[in-house]
Amino acid sequence: MKKHVALFAGLGGFLVAAKRNGIDTVFATDLEEGCTKTVETSFPGISCVSEDITKLHFEDHFDLETNVDLLSAGFPCQSFSAAGNNLGFDDPRGKLFFEIPRLINSLVSPPKVVLLENVANLKVFDGGSRLNRVIQEMRMLGYWLSSAQSLVLDSNKISGSPQRRERLYMIAYHSDYFKKNLFNFENFHPVPAENVWSIVSRETEQDGSLYLDKNSKYFQMLDQAITKGGIDSLYQIRRVGVRKCPPDICPTLTANMGGGGHNVPFLRDHLGIRKLSIAECLSLQGYADGEIVFPKDLSNGRKYTMIGNAIHAGTVEKVVRQIEFN
Repeated sequence: MKKHVALFAGLGGFLVAAKRNGIDTVFATDLEEGCTKTVETSFPGISCVSEDITKLHFEDHFDLETNVDLLSAGFPCQSFSAAGNNLGFDDPRGKLFFEIPRLINSLVSPPKVVLLENVANLKVFDGGSRLNRVIQEMRMLGYWLSSAQSLVLDSNKISGSPQRRERLYMIAYHSDYFKKNLFNFENFHPVPAENVWSIVSRETEQDGSLYLDKNSKYFQMLDQAITKGGIDSLYQIRRVGVRKCPPDICPTLTANMGGGGHNVPFLRDHLGIRKLSIAECLSLQGYADGEIVFPKDLSNGRKYTMIGNAIHAGTVEKVVRQIEFN
């Protein structure tokens, strides 16, 4: 069975995608303990290490002669996002990318394929200078990688998800095993998107904590907007007011959901105005029931944050499916 190592494992989306494609994850790591516990709860038998990646050494966890077929890394995106400080590799979080080449270099044999993921802005900022830096680093390791194998995919178009979620995927093939990069993004074709209301229920009563108090200012703001705009859309409270989302579309879920931030999607159901449930958010992120199992002691706020930071499992599943390992 092919072997997978997951750096910056997060919620476990790369592990889900690997498992769906018959690939065995042999090691995973993430700094956040909530993520590592969730991975270990969701994937019994897999050790997910909670450790600062700058202090991580592969030899402490498995044999350096292990033949790794796939190494995935959704390295921190905050410093590359247009919504953040956008300091790129000058940000301490941006510098964590360089731990990936360090760890790869420690292996006796390099992973056959490396799958990197980040925000779309990494590709377009400053004429693509940041993406070029990533490409140069991977080429120095012996990997075939160019902008042609670095593409922004939208889960709404590629996976038929009601959620619009654009992310940059970079797939590198090592020259020890391949004469060129075999990955072809032309194999991806748009598929019809699922209706958001097939995932988000307006009939099922949800936990009471999801509903807004009718006396709160946020309820009043949303009530006015929904009365005017109709119940067939999701709504978000933004800094300048309430935003109506396009019908049948869920906006990009973000980590702000965990803190009650301005990007939380709301809807009106038969009981009142509420935010999306954890189960609905997982489904909108492409996870099937039971694929992600949270530890019992994890707060709901932390769960929402982790889901908002996660990759769309259905999209990365399709990416992994297109990888040729032989």
